[in-house]
Amino acid sequence: MPEKEDPQPIAIIEDFRMSKNLRMVVTGGGTGGHFFPAMAIRDGLQQKGVEVKYIGSRFGVEASRFSNNSENGLLLNIRGIQRQLNLNSIVKNILFPFRFLQSYYQSWKLLNDFKPHVVIGTGGYSSGLPLLAAIHKGIKTVIQEQNSFPGITTRLLASRVDAICIAYNDAAVHLKKKIQFSPEILFGRIFK
Repeated sequence: MPEKEDPQPIAIIEDFRMSKNLRMVVTGGGTGGHFFPAMAIRDGLQQKGVEVKYIGSRFGVEASRFSNNSENGLLLNIRGIQRQLNLNSIVKNILFPFRFLQSYYQSWKLLNDFKPHVVIGTGGYSSGLPLLAAIHKGIKTVIQEQNSFPGITTRLLASRVDAICIAYNDAAVHLKKKIQFSPEILFGRIFK
């Protein structure tokens, strides 16, 4: 049986080199399945000397880890669309357009002030608006999808981001974009 070769570095974001001057935003949350991969990426980037900010939601699991006054993070006033049919869900859905606009503006302002080179989203409702603001500002964007069936945010933005990294080959069927298969986060594969 032939030995497995180590993957060769493949630049997901062209023309970038890891440097101490690199600034990135990592966004994602709502559930632990989105938040903890975002934290793993953030921690890995910080270990490489990259300046990183995090964007999540006041209503997700990340709210217990970050305060909204944190200099390294921003918690948006956004929550997912409620799919139950009760009065509480209806009220939350009526408020959604206002929260959407407010959170988009907060994301745009953080990106404008911080001037990141790349925005990385790990899914969840809190990653959609920062990714969308980055796309509108012309900032490089990456989605890291750790599920075999991509969520709504990933499917909606997949055709507009610069790159998508998937953890399961099954996810490629649902995405109409050239993707990189990476069952683990290999930072050497993200940049040349």
